[in-house]
Amino acid sequence: MGLYELMREYAVETSVPNEPSSATPELGYSLSLFHTGLLESGLSSEGPEDNPLLTASPLDIDGACISYFVVAFLPFSAISQEEEMNTILFDVYSFFKWMDKNNIEHGLGQRNLMAMIKELFSMQERCLKLSHLLDNESGRVLETNPDVVNTVNDVFTVMKIEKNTVVLQGQNENESFRLGLPADILPLIQLHDSLELVLGDTTNSWVLIEAGQVFPELPPVE
Repeated sequence: MGLYELMREYAVETSVPNEPSSATPELGYSLSLFHTGLLESGLSSEGPEDNPLLTASPLDIDGACISYFVVAFLPFSAISQEEEMNTILFDVYSFFKWMDKNNIEHGLGQRNLMAMIKELFSMQERCLKLSHLLDNESGRVLETNPDVVNTVNDVFTVMKIEKNTVVLQGQNENESFRLGLPADILPLIQLHDSLELVLGDTTNSWVLIEAGQVFPELPPVE
């Protein structure tokens, strides 16, 4: 059974109230947000472009999906109060516990879910600040009107941090990219952070053209 169908079954069984303003009203407010976040994280779906439904297996949910949802997606979803954020995260946690109770295997079965969510929540401030500074840097670069001959749009993983440079590996690219960054940005970057970036090739170096979300990697399960 796909994730949308499981969420729908959970919503019916636990009498989750409809949320008419959500993308999937029948899932209620919190699970509709979670559904949209998982779609944006890249999990498989079917249906019309303006309203796709998750067909991915619950086994496809990994730490990167949850990291994206908690750190990158939720803060940009018109959520202004920490209490609301906590309610959403508890509702998502309850969905996972429901799957556990019903012996439905999922990709986070070996993790302490509550501890994982709390750890990710604590990383929000750093990642939001880093995203903001990277966006400012891309604006500064564009003001210099660089002679860009090619661009690469990808989610990059930070593989190495040097004195004034980060070495990045794209999800869809085999090569690595060296990107110079200002001194106020580098201390906020951690190894294995995921950065949504558009890089420009000036033949002499790579420059930052556009910056999106930032989210961290979770440590492996011990």
